[in-house]
Amino acid sequence: VWAAARSENLLHKADTPQVNALQDRVVDWLAPLWGMETGHLVPGGTIANLTALWAARDGAGATTIVTSEAASVSVKKISRVLGMPLILIDSDPDERINLDALIDFARRDPAGMSRAVVVLTAGTQNTGAIDPLREAMKGLGNLGLAPAWWHVDASWAGPLAMSSRYRGLLKGVENADSVTVSTHKLMFQPTESALVLFRDAGRSDAVLEFAGPDNTTQIGLLGSRSDRSLAIALLLLAYGQDGVASWVEVGVGNMMTVAEALHGRDDVEVFNSPNSGVLLWRPLLKNTDDVLERLGGKIAGLGLADGRHWVRQVGSNPIMDVDELIERIFAVLDDPEVEPAPDPTRTAEM
Repeated sequence: VWAAARSENLLHKADTPQVNALQDRVVDWLAPLWGMETGHLVPGGTIANLTALWAARDGAGATTIVTSEAASVSVKKISRVLGMPLILIDSDPDERINLDALIDFARRDPAGMSRAVVVLTAGTQNTGAIDPLREAMKGLGNLGLAPAWWHVDASWAGPLAMSSRYRGLLKGVENADSVTVSTHKLMFQPTESALVLFRDAGRSDAVLEFAGPDNTTQIGLLGSRSDRSLAIALLLLAYGQDGVASWVEVGVGNMMTVAEALHGRDDVEVFNSPNSGVLLWRPLLKNTDDVLERLGGKIAGLGLADGRHWVRQVGSNPIMDVDELIERIFAVLDDPEVEPAPDPTRTAEM
């Protein structure tokens, strides 16, 4: 209500010096978590990725985008917007980028790699898989095949950096040139809230900084825009990094508990270990789509992997009652009225 009543506009720093200072403070607090130096808040991960790849194109001479076939669809959109050809690298069954395929591509076209921005993913949209960030950077570096720019799309798993228990999953992120984090996921912020961060302020500002008509500077793609730092500033002031980290850990831990319970059943296949808080599983004796419908959209969504439908659940609600959730899942799995799984023999005949 306070923010709406002030009608703040970050474009006009003289009119809203407090909110500009607040956003700078929030970025100063958070950027070092990923080894970054500067950045700003934008309305969502797509704009964050667009801003980072724009900086890669105009600041480092990148002409192509190289990423995993499991990368966010936003990268495909951005390749069209920026006019940069998109090269997709094979991913492993768990959706992590295939290191051998990436290195093989670099070896076959070293000149092309030197003009590419490589986008690694920390938390794929479907399974939450985290690319081997450090191994990819080190692997190419050892061969002298470094790209023009490294970008890490940490829209989902970025907040794991707040936790001493899970930040090791993001090893190597600090060596990226840019990182994006969607704070509306595991940092529990309003929907249109994301961070785009850069390791070298001078390098990124040279591309993203523009002079305004009132002798002020504008940073990034957006002109008139509201402040998105107030809610996250209040969250950090109220709970601190350790408090927010504990919420992240509870969310991931809840999915680990669900996975363990499902592993104890013979009628369920678990696709992945939910290290980043995303769990995929499927019933072996029941129709997956019917199970999804009976669980309801607030509990589970559709996951697609290995050419099949899976039940997808995420640990973005740290106040969930995990025991109650497991009881609900088991009740659906044990319900005789739930449609049985299709007969693979009949399906093949049809």
